[in-house]
Amino acid sequence: MDRGTGDNNIDDDNSSLFNNASIPFRSRFFDDDDNPPFQPLETDTPFSSFPPPPPSPTQTQPRWMFRPSPQKYFTTKIKPHTKYLSEMCNRLGQFILIILTLCIFSLILRYQSVPDSKDFSEVDFDWKFNPATYLKPNEEFFGNYNVLLNGHIHTTYSDGKMTPEQVLKWSMAYGYNAIIVSDHNTIEGGLETQRIAREKYGNNITVIPAIEYTSCRIHMQFIGLEVNPFQPFNDPEPTNERLKEMIDKVHTLGGLVTVNHIPWSNSTEWGYQETTLPNHPTREELLEMGVDGFEIINGNIFDHETYTFARDHVLLMLTGTDLHHPSTTAHSWTLLRTENLTAEGIMSQLRDKKTTFMFDAAGARPVYYPPDNPSYYKLLPLLAFAGIWNSYFDDYRGMYSFQGTFCHQRRVVIHWRSYWWLVIWCLVFFGFYEIGRWGVSKLKRIGIMKFEEWLNRRRNRRISSSSEEERLLNNENDLIDMEA
Repeated sequence: MDRGTGDNNIDDDNSSLFNNASIPFRSRFFDDDDNPPFQPLETDTPFSSFPPPPPSPTQTQPRWMFRPSPQKYFTTKIKPHTKYLSEMCNRLGQFILIILTLCIFSLILRYQSVPDSKDFSEVDFDWKFNPATYLKPNEEFFGNYNVLLNGHIHTTYSDGKMTPEQVLKWSMAYGYNAIIVSDHNTIEGGLETQRIAREKYGNNITVIPAIEYTSCRIHMQFIGLEVNPFQPFNDPEPTNERLKEMIDKVHTLGGLVTVNHIPWSNSTEWGYQETTLPNHPTREELLEMGVDGFEIINGNIFDHETYTFARDHVLLMLTGTDLHHPSTTAHSWTLLRTENLTAEGIMSQLRDKKTTFMFDAAGARPVYYPPDNPSYYKLLPLLAFAGIWNSYFDDYRGMYSFQGTFCHQRRVVIHWRSYWWLVIWCLVFFGFYEIGRWGVSKLKRIGIMKFEEWLNRRRNRRISSSSEEERLLNNENDLIDMEA
């Protein structure tokens, strides 16, 4: 080897140690004269098999460099749960569909006729009430009377709950021996009640047919008619001139006209800033139109102002229960004195305006309570649920005119806050459902694991027990063999 040139003459046998025999080599560890040149370590291990060098010291990297890419985040965080998320969205869609279906069903049910909650088919009034035992006539000088009249009754021919014969039984039970049946805009109920009274009850009760003319301005009774001269009624807001024409027509036919329940007519309609019957004529206007009198007591309401007006102008004064429901009790009785207890005899006294009344603000007893209607309770769960949905809005239509229209402008008030809270509560309930579902599945998995562990332990005990028995049996066999 020539040091001056730096050539490294290495034997061919050792050339494989460096994988290249012609690599130049110069060592600073050599002395020029005294020390031999550096000799490589004699080994059979190639360089490629040595361990790698230690890693360089780690450097602090910016935090943003450690954020996974969206694709990697989806792969590692979301993709394992895609099946659950898909199933959850499916359940949420089904839940929303159920809610919408129930909402539509409740809207349909709201405007459909449903059975009454009570059964009115077998009403019975098994008592006989006599108001004269504790009440006196309003005018003590009136003297004796033989007619106790109910001047305002409805049947199933309009909006009443009782049939004509049931109305007769109710009236006799509360001490009436004469009634005026005045259904809304029809005389058919009065005529049918009169027919049944004559055929079945004779002189026990007298019926006078009438019509309660019903419009958006006034409720008036046309008393003592045999036919309906105004059918059909098609003017829900008649003018004063039209009302006067109708009053004159009734007088021509021999009937009487009285005005019903002025306090109720002038009361404020719920949901509006208007009266129940808008633009109701005043008492003075009605007097000019030619009405014969007024209803001074309706139900348990004594209209003292109208009573004073009728007394001062010597007009006919009637009282009425405005009977619709069998649970209504009697509060007043119109008193008359007539020699002929017939419709004609009573009408004659009414024309002469010879009436007084008895009034009990508390009402008579007993009171009849009809039994429940099974058909209604079959639908009650649906009706109750529909009522919940219908509470999210109010549909104001005002008073019905009984001529196919309503007396007030329709208003639909939607309670938007209720709908927002409905959405929030539905999401809360759905969230609790999902949590409960997850908890049940978790408990189910844990239970299955525990059950499998228990089975494995039992199986292992059985195997170990059989192995122990087999070992003992082998030992016994070995002892037997040794003894032999």
